[in-house]
Amino acid sequence: MVIEEEENLKNYYDLIQQYKSLKKDVRDIVFSPKHCLPYLQAGRLVCMQCTESDDKSPSFLIEDLVTWGVIVNFDRVKGVSDVDVDDASRKPENANYTVDVLTRCVVTKDGVTKKKIKVVPLKEPGEPLIVSIPIDQINILSSARLYMSKDLLPLEVRENTLKQVSEFLSRKPSGLPLDPEGDMNIQSSSYKKTVRRIEALEHLFEKHEIAKSPLIKEKLKVLHSKQELTARIKLIRKSMRSSTALAFKDELKARKRVLRRLGYITSDDVVELKGKVACEISSADELTLTELMFNGVLKDLKVEEMVSLLSCFVWQEKLQDAAKPREELDFLFTQLQDTARRVAKLQFECKVQIDVENFVSSFRPDIMEAVYAWAKGSKFYEIMEITKVFEGSLIRAIRRLEEVLQQLIEAAKSIGEIELEAKFEEAVSKIKRDIVFAASLYL
Repeated sequence: MVIEEEENLKNYYDLIQQYKSLKKDVRDIVFSPKHCLPYLQAGRLVCMQCTESDDKSPSFLIEDLVTWGVIVNFDRVKGVSDVDVDDASRKPENANYTVDVLTRCVVTKDGVTKKKIKVVPLKEPGEPLIVSIPIDQINILSSARLYMSKDLLPLEVRENTLKQVSEFLSRKPSGLPLDPEGDMNIQSSSYKKTVRRIEALEHLFEKHEIAKSPLIKEKLKVLHSKQELTARIKLIRKSMRSSTALAFKDELKARKRVLRRLGYITSDDVVELKGKVACEISSADELTLTELMFNGVLKDLKVEEMVSLLSCFVWQEKLQDAAKPREELDFLFTQLQDTARRVAKLQFECKVQIDVENFVSSFRPDIMEAVYAWAKGSKFYEIMEITKVFEGSLIRAIRRLEEVLQQLIEAAKSIGEIELEAKFEEAVSKIKRDIVFAASLYL
């Protein structure tokens, strides 16, 4: 494939990649929790990256497509388990955060139930929604803050808030960004050095002869396609030379041993009934849950008890001084622990790298009572009096629980377990109600 002015195009393409890499380095410094947390107050205007297009093709623009919104809140992202985290990692500046931002979005349906949310520029058609974005998606923090209503549920209130943002930007197109050095007091030498390199690249862009070409975007697309093809050819040649050396050969063998001993596959790697069930489960530990299902534990329980037990699969936060569940629920939790320990020990015996006790302790009984009451028909404020967890965390857990139940419905259907399928559907109907499943702003 011959491309006109290929060397100049390569040079310009490399400059774009360098520029974007340096801009990311700057964002990583400026929007690290250490520097930006004090400025993530509700009402502050923020410039952020729009959602990438579905075709996954790279952008050949020097600047990313961005939009504006208003910060509503920010939240620390909790890991699966904090058991092995050292004290240094517990500090706020070492954690990951997401920011809840009110901005313009387009909502489309992906399939029957899944919704796809796209962040779009303010001027484009869409609806005002609060979306949760990672900090590294922020481009600019404005020095301006809006007074916002505490109740952003009404559509009119959200529309008016974004209207204020648009009016402000029409007067101040730059958005009055906070100065990293002057306002945020960032004195890092690496930041200053990176900024100087960005400024030098910007001068090169202005002088580059390719930049004046009217077909620059199309030419860069052709160059990118050629580079991708070249890379794929190299990869295929490399894989052909080392096709017998699988990176995870030992682990694959170990996991197959586990599946054979548990009865999920035959000695010829043919999937058995248990394997079909496990394949349908992706939102909880599929081996432990499948074992409970085939041991008859779920079949013998009342719907409320079953839902309470399944909550242990979706709750991962560790509460201090959490109340012990009632005797019958505690007995169910003990059965779950015994099953999890058996599964973990078998994996350990089959040479799968796993800490048995850590695995068992990852199942938490902290919201069993609350979920039991919710399935019984209690009001949300009533179940909040039972547990010490944050209401947002409990809502997310119940929603994840509904997702697990939907997968179990498909699992039961795949093996013709009509009774269990009906039981799981009844469980969904009992928990999927009221404020927990109201149209959420936090998507």
